[in-house]
Amino acid sequence: MTWSSVASNILQRSAAHYYCSEFVVLQVQSQLYHVPADLLARRSRVFANLFSLPRTGIRLDEGCSDESPIVLHGHSSADFDCLLDHIFGRIQTDTMDEPSQMNTESVPFLISLLKMGAVFDIEVAKSHAIHHLETHPDLHLTTKIQLCHRFRIIAWLSPTFKALVSQPIENLDPSALAQIPTYILHALIQVKHRITTHRLTLAAVTPPAIEGFSCLTPVTCALEWEAAWKEGPAEMLRHPDIFYPGRDILAELESADISPVCSDCGEMSISNVKESGCLLMEESFVEVSVRDFFSACVRAI
Repeated sequence: MTWSSVASNILQRSAAHYYCSEFVVLQVQSQLYHVPADLLARRSRVFANLFSLPRTGIRLDEGCSDESPIVLHGHSSADFDCLLDHIFGRIQTDTMDEPSQMNTESVPFLISLLKMGAVFDIEVAKSHAIHHLETHPDLHLTTKIQLCHRFRIIAWLSPTFKALVSQPIENLDPSALAQIPTYILHALIQVKHRITTHRLTLAAVTPPAIEGFSCLTPVTCALEWEAAWKEGPAEMLRHPDIFYPGRDILAELESADISPVCSDCGEMSISNVKESGCLLMEESFVEVSVRDFFSACVRAI
């Protein structure tokens, strides 16, 4: 037998999946948890530091029994359940007729997971929660912007703020708005007011009709252009229930039949609206607000 064959038969412990058999008892509120210490320590630097503390004196038996658990103060047992469900999986018992909402990838579950992942510095839990919450259909925009602020999710700030701006303020729950940080709410109201004022002005003041080179009826075309604007873009701009973005209104105007305005005047007048950028200015309002708001958010969080 060669030394190389002997060496190849030496058993080695897996660096990734050779776990210590020690269990620890944790207490969160009135709930006790008997969990493998090594697994928690590998996932969380907070737990790794906690379990590495010397056990002396009155701490000698701490975590070793139900009578002397390690107490984690200031946390919800429901939130901690979500964290352990994510790390270890949840075993369904025969006594559970229906799965709990918190067993699924529901918004409450993911928010609890994000919260516990942040508290105990478990990056995989935070990443999982953020990834699934980002496009979750049940996550309200107001809650999403709160999570941006609370958990420093910078990537969500701009798209979430823009989505909130596009919503009529009346459609947003007042109680949810009250939970948004003041600087975010102020930026939201400020840009919405600016956009509303601009849209109402556009609806009231028709852009000038541009006389075509071959037009034989410029006065008639100007009057019909004003009428077409009032019946089309102006109605869309001040619609009480639906927010039509300026870019969509411009597309509708370009494809609309605005006769009896002659084709030459119609093309020139629509081209003037497009080149002036009046229907796209709300986008620049949002971009400026987002830039200022983003800077404020970074400073705040």
